[in-house]
Amino acid sequence: MPRLAPSLFRRAARISPRLATLLPVCRTVASAQAELRWIREHVRKTPPAPAPAPPSKQHAPPPFGNRARARTRARRAGIARVGAYRSSAQTNLSRSGSGSGSGSRATEDRIAHLVARRGAGEPLQYVLGTQPFGDLEILCEKGVLIPRPETEAWASMLADLALPSPSSSSSCSSSPLRGRGRVRGQTREGKGLQLRILDLCSGTGCIGLSLYARGTAPPTSRRWGATDEREPGMRRAQSPVWRVFGFDVEPRAVRLARKNLRHNFRGLQRSHAAHGRVVKEEEGEEEVKTRVTFEQADIFTDTWMTSLDDDNDSDNDDDDDDDNPSSQYTGRDEEKRPSRRRRRRIDILVSNPPYISQRGFATDTARSVRNHEPRRALVPSRPLSPATCAPEDIFYARLLEIADTLRPRVAAFEVGDMAQAMRVVEMAIARCHRRHRRRPEENEQGDRDGLLVSARWDVLEIWRDWPDCLPSEAEEDVVVICGRRVPVRGNGHGRLVFLSEGPIPRNRFTNRGFRRTFYVE
Repeated sequence: MPRLAPSLFRRAARISPRLATLLPVCRTVASAQAELRWIREHVRKTPPAPAPAPPSKQHAPPPFGNRARARTRARRAGIARVGAYRSSAQTNLSRSGSGSGSGSRATEDRIAHLVARRGAGEPLQYVLGTQPFGDLEILCEKGVLIPRPETEAWASMLADLALPSPSSSSSCSSSPLRGRGRVRGQTREGKGLQLRILDLCSGTGCIGLSLYARGTAPPTSRRWGATDEREPGMRRAQSPVWRVFGFDVEPRAVRLARKNLRHNFRGLQRSHAAHGRVVKEEEGEEEVKTRVTFEQADIFTDTWMTSLDDDNDSDNDDDDDDDNPSSQYTGRDEEKRPSRRRRRRIDILVSNPPYISQRGFATDTARSVRNHEPRRALVPSRPLSPATCAPEDIFYARLLEIADTLRPRVAAFEVGDMAQAMRVVEMAIARCHRRHRRRPEENEQGDRDGLLVSARWDVLEIWRDWPDCLPSEAEEDVVVICGRRVPVRGNGHGRLVFLSEGPIPRNRFTNRGFRRTFYVE
C-alpha cells in the first residue's frame, strides 16, 4: 500500500481535524469526508446511552462530617457553595441560550470517539453498527462477519431469477420452485404453496432475511412491472407461504440474526397475500417469528435436520412430484427419481461458508479483516479426514452432501474466486455421476424406499461479483469443466456457484448478465 503524502494530511486537517484521523484508513479526502458524514448522521439519529442513575440519598455519604465543618472548609477554600452553583448554572446558560451546551458537547464527544475507532482501523460497519443490505438494515456486531456488497448483489439476482413471479397466472410457472404441500403444492391448511429456504452458515441472517423480504413483499413494491396490479384475487390464492431456516455454529451469530429479524420486521403490517387479508402488527410480527427461525448447529452433523420438520409437513413426508403433473420427473426418468422416503425437502439452499485458505487469509485479506472480523467465519477450521478436496473447499463437499439429502431445487454457494468456483462445479458434476445400487433386501421387496440417489443438477452456472452486469470483453462467458460448458454470468471475480434441478427459470432475468442469449425465453 503506497504511503500518503504529508500534504494530503495538511489538506484534510484544514477542512476538519477529524478528516486527518480518518485519512489513513480511507486513503482519500473524499472517502474520509463521506465516512465522517455517515458518522455524524449516525450520531444524530442514534440517541445517546442513558447515563447511570445517581446514588440514592440514603446511601450517599455526606461530603463533610457536618454542616458547620462543611461551611468552614468551603470558606477556607474561598468558594461559596451557593455562589459556585450559581456561577456554574450561568456558565451553562451562557454557552447556549437554552442550556443545550452539554448536549452538543456530548454529541461531539461521541463523534470523536467513533472517528477514533474508525481511524484505528475498525470496520465502519462495526463503528456504525449497521450495514444496508437490499431493503433491509442489517445490524453488525463484533464476532460476526460483515455482509459484503457482492453477497447482496447475488442474493438480489437470485431473488429476481428463482423466486416465483407474483404476476404469473399459474402457480410458479416462471420459477423452478413449485413449493410443497398435500395436493399439488397445497399446504396442510390448503391456503397456498409453501416455499422453504435453508440458509446454512447464516451469520447475520442477511441472505435468508433478504429472500424472505423479497418473497413476502407486496406486489406493488417488487420490480415486476405494471402487470402486478392485474387479477389480484388469483395471485392471493396462489401466493406461497414462506419458511426460512437459518443455522450457524456461532452463538453470537445466531443471536444477531434473531436481532436482525426483530429489527427489520418489528411492528410490520403487511398484506398477507396467501390469505387475502391484512394482519395486525402484533399478529404479523408473531407470524414472521414462526416463519423465520435461526438456530445454532454444526452442519457437519445431521441432528439439525430434524428442525426442518414442522406441523405443515407432518402428514406430507413424500415429495410432491407424484401429485404434480407438471413435475420434471416422468416415468422415463425413474432412475433419477428421488426416494419417496426422503422426508425433508427444501426449495432453496443458500450458503456463504468459510472458504478462504490459511495462506489467503494471511496474504490476500485486508488488515481490518484480519484484526477485527472473526477468523472462524472466513477460514475453515474443521480438519478434513479423507483428502478428497482442498482444505478451503471442505464446506462445499458437505453442502453437496446436504443437497443430496434434502433435494433442493435451487442451490447457491458463495465462493472466493473463479478457481474455487470451478472446483465446486467439478465436485457437483462428479456427484451427479454417482450411482447407488439397491440393497439385496430392497431388490427382493421391489421397492425403492431405501435407494439413495444423488442430486442431479440440470443447470450449473458461475456468477461473478456483479451478476446483473455485462462481462467485459476480456472476461469469458463460458468455461468448460469436465467436458461440460458452464455459463459465467456478470463481471468481476468469481463469486457464486448456482445450481438448479430442472430447467432455468424463464423470465426477463433469464439472460441477464450475459453478452449473448444462453437460454430461450
